[in-house]
Amino acid sequence: MNTPQSQLGSPTESSRPRGNRPRRWVLPTAVALGLLVGGGAVGLAWSVTGGSGEGPAADVSAACAAIERTPALLPEGDFASLRRWGAAAELAAAAAEVDKSYQPLADAISKPVHIYRSTFEARGPQFEQAVSAARDACANA
Repeated sequence: MNTPQSQLGSPTESSRPRGNRPRRWVLPTAVALGLLVGGGAVGLAWSVTGGSGEGPAADVSAACAAIERTPALLPEGDFASLRRWGAAAELAAAAAEVDKSYQPLADAISKPVHIYRSTFEARGPQFEQAVSAARDACANA
């Protein structure tokens, strides 16, 4: 039956204000944008390091280059060095996933980051020894 009521749609559709509709597109859009920006950052990091190589050796080279450019893990008020060291640890871990011979290097690079995350201090004998061991591991890579 075609009544004026049936042409208007259901009462719930017409009574809901337009501005209060759920925005289901926000989360997928944010995820897609985050992946795009993250992928661009990784690509930029690889292009800046100048590595045209592929595979785990290139990851190790990029990780050690980042560590070499970082004089201290956490200068006062500068979190860029912590982020750089964390990125180096992730690159070394990626290399170790593919080639297990890089696992000691990955462990050495990630240790100062783990110490900082557990103590919130980038100093002390244990921390200094871990930084020195990471730099030595890169020198021998």
